[in-house]
Amino acid sequence: MDRDHVYLLLLSGRQEDADNFVATHYPECECIQLPPRELREGGWRGQIKAFRRLRGKAFIFFRESLSYVQEPQLALWSALLHRCRFTVLADSAGRTQVSTRWTLIRALPQSMVSGFCDLLTFALSWCLMRLLRTKPHSLRVHGVPAPDLSLIYLYPYPLDLTLAGGALSHVKGFLGGLVANCARCEIFSGKPLPVKEFPVHLVPAKRRLFLFRESKLLSYNFRFALTVCRRLRGCQAGALYQRHGRFVFAGVLLSVFSRLPFILEYNGSEDWFADHWDPARFRTWLRLGEEVSLARAHLIVVVSEALRQELLQRGVSEERILLNPNGVDPVKFQPGHGGEQVRQQLGISHADIVVSFVGTFHYFHGTKVLEQAILLILQSATAEANVQRLRFLLVGEGLLQREMREQLQPYVGKQVLFAGLVPHAQIASYLDAADILVSPHVPMPDGRPFIGSPTKLFEYMAMAKGIIASNLDQLSSVLNHGSNAWLIEPGNVSELASAIVLLAQDPDLRNRMGQNARASALAKHTWQQNAERVLARVRIGTACEVTAGALGRTA
Repeated sequence: MDRDHVYLLLLSGRQEDADNFVATHYPECECIQLPPRELREGGWRGQIKAFRRLRGKAFIFFRESLSYVQEPQLALWSALLHRCRFTVLADSAGRTQVSTRWTLIRALPQSMVSGFCDLLTFALSWCLMRLLRTKPHSLRVHGVPAPDLSLIYLYPYPLDLTLAGGALSHVKGFLGGLVANCARCEIFSGKPLPVKEFPVHLVPAKRRLFLFRESKLLSYNFRFALTVCRRLRGCQAGALYQRHGRFVFAGVLLSVFSRLPFILEYNGSEDWFADHWDPARFRTWLRLGEEVSLARAHLIVVVSEALRQELLQRGVSEERILLNPNGVDPVKFQPGHGGEQVRQQLGISHADIVVSFVGTFHYFHGTKVLEQAILLILQSATAEANVQRLRFLLVGEGLLQREMREQLQPYVGKQVLFAGLVPHAQIASYLDAADILVSPHVPMPDGRPFIGSPTKLFEYMAMAKGIIASNLDQLSSVLNHGSNAWLIEPGNVSELASAIVLLAQDPDLRNRMGQNARASALAKHTWQQNAERVLARVRIGTACEVTAGALGRTA
């Protein structure tokens, strides 16, 4: 009886493609889909226990593309944990890799070499990061006249598979801000970036013998830093700029090699995220990478006051911190930017009132609160005409999207539309299709102040739409209740539902708030202003001998 089961773990790609694959290759079997969120939150111990319970014909890892499989050897060796006959890697194009336990015998020599390489990488990385963390250095910055100022933008993330979202929005926005400030920039990246403003030099991750992706990321720091250093020979630049991420200290290495100051964009502690939202393996190395980056950065750019206070408590000197909230390009994001076409494509009539959420379906974005508010509104069966015309347009992907879709299934395709992942170049059109935009962020799970500065918030503001947002630290410092947005108690389902109904019934209120929101965005929150604040601090630090804090000192 157990042999009649197959287990599906959908890691990326469309649900329809995964279902079609199972129906085509295992038509006689019952398919049991495993929830990625529960496996992820269970950590490696929970994952082992979950795998040991599986008994059937096949265990299927499904990806949008087989090239996206980040740990192919570990996927193969999962056959030692689950009790299925076949281990299958499959993708949306119909490509497959099928293995059995006998396949492991042939894979053993390669896996042993990979394991040895992993051990060596972890040991060397640990030693180097400990050394970098405890041994400060000084450097002489080559003076660059302000009109010729350059930044070297680093994106050392070869395993980053995201095509849209807040991080990529920030990358494109900040680079656009550099263009608006007439700054020169060259980009070095581990993955192709949808950027046309500046040259993008790819530094691929070529290592093939590894078991754990963390080992591949750690070793990539060395390859990335050495490659970029060679390409920068003879080039004068104002500074290196890198976004902080897991197991990444490439910017620190490159700063040591090139004698250029290092600017770190810090959007939160990855160690904290691993504790509360996104579990991680090899926490010692995760922590060391973060400590090294913070200790050796000459300037740390944070997006919120909460993050500034966190760094101060961690011992970072105030002069090394720049508070620089996110922004928006008001030319790309403005009213009348393709919304009518999107409504036509989605079958939304001119009379419908569209409530839109754009973002990642994750915990702090408040999608569970939004889900319950939508149910509360749609199940109320009110006779109010405006409420009857409500349509909910949900744009994006994420860990909680599948659960939300299941909960709202009776309304999907009618009152509720899931648009999926939309390229950032098209986001403005989807926002323009809306009448009301929601940002229902929830408080941090440990009670600390909200650390985020959501890019979507500023994009919402620039579209001149009615905004409903949580009354949280950074959000409430940008938005004013009743003036340019309607603020609600974070996590309060009934308040969110009531605010949606209120704005649906009062077009004058949402239009007035929308106009005020755009005016606020143009006055204080553009990417040009964001980039200028960084460039101004870099200019202060040039043409002088500096230690690890010099870029932070004011004139």
